[in-house]
Amino acid sequence: MPKVKPEHAERKKAEIVDAAKRVCSRKPVYEVAMRDIVMESGMSQGGVYKYFANIDEVFVAILNQETLTSSIKERVDVLFQSQSEPAEKLDQFLRIIGQHIVASIKKDGSIYYELISLYSKDPARFETVKGQLNEVSNLQYLQKSFAAFLVEQLKTGTFKTTMQKEEVLTLIEVYMTGLIHHPDLASKPSEELTEKISRQISVLSTALQKLLAGE
Repeated sequence: MPKVKPEHAERKKAEIVDAAKRVCSRKPVYEVAMRDIVMESGMSQGGVYKYFANIDEVFVAILNQETLTSSIKERVDVLFQSQSEPAEKLDQFLRIIGQHIVASIKKDGSIYYELISLYSKDPARFETVKGQLNEVSNLQYLQKSFAAFLVEQLKTGTFKTTMQKEEVLTLIEVYMTGLIHHPDLASKPSEELTEKISRQISVLSTALQKLLAGE
């Protein structure tokens, strides 16, 4: 039996992942099954299973496309190392998150965020795929960097709040999740999508600045 060349295998995997994304854009990720992906890909069932043993392996491949990029890391690092006022850093950081969300949704819709939600609600299932995931994603780096910044500002007294650090981070996460899953986002043109997220980020920034000023 002839050996499959690595580049051929990678091309086939990419085709299957693209097919999975198209399926996920039409139905909730928790309803997507391997048979949906097989049909969408146009390949035989054996052809798909040759590269992915189950639906979680396909989902892992999608999640791993969100690996930390140098552009996100550089923007965040430059921001937090700058001499800007903490409140300005907070605002700019949230805008970086907003821009990243816009870019992600324009490219692949809300698939990535839906998958995060899927696994966060099923810890046992997440344990089965954790070892296959790339170490750091853009969102993980954003969360880690902001947590370090927040701790530093709370420690110096620049930011003051009765809430715990974890509670502030959870507040941001819940807000962002609600924003990402807002029903309007799926149907808005790109310009309206950008404008909508920008407005929502501004609201969050104002609220957090008041919260962290002890108001």
